[in-house]
Amino acid sequence: MPRLLLAWLLTTLAICTGFRGAKAYVREHMLALDETLRESALRLRFRDPENESGDRVGWTWFFRFWTNFASAPSLLFWSFALAIWASGTQNSPLYFFLPGLCFASSMAISFVSKRVFKRARPARKVGAFGHKMRDASFPSGHSLTAFCFWFTLAFAVFLATGSAFLALLVGVFALLIVLFTGLSRVYLGVHFPSDVFGGYFMGLVWCFVCYFALAPIL
Repeated sequence: MPRLLLAWLLTTLAICTGFRGAKAYVREHMLALDETLRESALRLRFRDPENESGDRVGWTWFFRFWTNFASAPSLLFWSFALAIWASGTQNSPLYFFLPGLCFASSMAISFVSKRVFKRARPARKVGAFGHKMRDASFPSGHSLTAFCFWFTLAFAVFLATGSAFLALLVGVFALLIVLFTGLSRVYLGVHFPSDVFGGYFMGLVWCFVCYFALAPIL
């Protein structure tokens, strides 16, 4: 996959350089947005947001489901399941390898980006969900990888079936998953909203790069 590797190297370099260059211009606005949205998340999660007490258990389990659904083990499972299913079909099966390849390479983008930006995670109390996490906060890896897998699945459906309607249905399904994933990371307090937005933007860029790099081969 030399074509994919070259695309990955150039895209990762462009993304990291672009975000570093824009940091000085957007930092003030993003920090203000982070504060506003995090306060909203605290009001949704806790009955007393100032003391972070009275956790609304139903909402918390709802968002924990989505954060686990978008975890690396979950997306690895769906990648392999999709590839195994596709290998048994006769109509353009190779297109269904696109989501798994895009997801796997997006994990590498997340790994490198976190070590470039080294942003500290939001402060969490001992015992809170994710309080032992020590990797960097930017970008949200869950948001980035979920975006890449589910939206390239919509691409794959269109390429394999030629049905814009079916691809649109998958795209709407993908949008809901990706939105709930990002919300779950902010709600659970393990990411700033700007980490999620950064993950979405990186995912959008990488989806299109993967499409143009891999679709002709597949």
